[in-house]
Amino acid sequence: MSNTASNDDPTVARRHGRTAQRLRALPSCRRAIAPLYRIAATAAVMSTAITATAAAQVGHNPLHSPYRDLRVKQQFTFMGGYLGGGGGSAGVGPRDGPIGGVRYSLSLSAPLELTLGVYDGHLTRHLLDPTAPVGQRDAGTAIQSVLIADAGFTLRITGAKTWHGFAPYMGFSMGVANGTAVLEDNSSFTFRRPFQFGPRLGLRYYRGSSVSLWVEGWDPMWRLRYPLTFFSAPSGSTPVLDPSVHGQTQWVHNPTLLVGVGISIGS
Repeated sequence: MSNTASNDDPTVARRHGRTAQRLRALPSCRRAIAPLYRIAATAAVMSTAITATAAAQVGHNPLHSPYRDLRVKQQFTFMGGYLGGGGGSAGVGPRDGPIGGVRYSLSLSAPLELTLGVYDGHLTRHLLDPTAPVGQRDAGTAIQSVLIADAGFTLRITGAKTWHGFAPYMGFSMGVANGTAVLEDNSSFTFRRPFQFGPRLGLRYYRGSSVSLWVEGWDPMWRLRYPLTFFSAPSGSTPVLDPSVHGQTQWVHNPTLLVGVGISIGS
């Protein structure tokens, strides 16, 4: 009798519903962090390569070596590029758009750098009305300004040297992404100050001791939180998201391509 009463208790039912949503969100979280395990494994391999690179210098005439010492201590990099946002299962998250910013790098050791960055993206948002029937939900698009701030570390694969002027690197950063309000959006979905993190892989080319050109692939990941209206079916229709398949939160990838110019100081 008491068990039946507890199962009929609305508070218990809501608690069970939240627990089920968290469990459904676990596969999405695992998929989001899977690249980090690959980054860690690659970093171990790259560390071995750095040691081998240093050993390869022994016995070579410096005048004929493809390697040159890199004496950069600090660097400001100005970049621009394109972010290809995932938008999430409902398609309402920040999507593709131009992005630009500046990054500060401080050399901590031969292979390791500390990085601080600020970026501003103008990203497309798809708007919808979750209370309307299927086929009538499209409410157009809007542009949302998203300010990303992060801190991280970069591993220079060739250490404090360049190879024919090139210096490949890989890294990881984390921070926040702050989206401005979208007045045209009446769906109750918001994108404000979510935590973001992600790996990066890039290549720098030094034409001298003070200027470098570079290209980078970056994948900042952030979590979307959907309002409950997305899981409620309007009369005679279906919900935006099926509650038996989707959780209330979702981690999404945002592959980004950046190009930039670096100015070195303190060489």
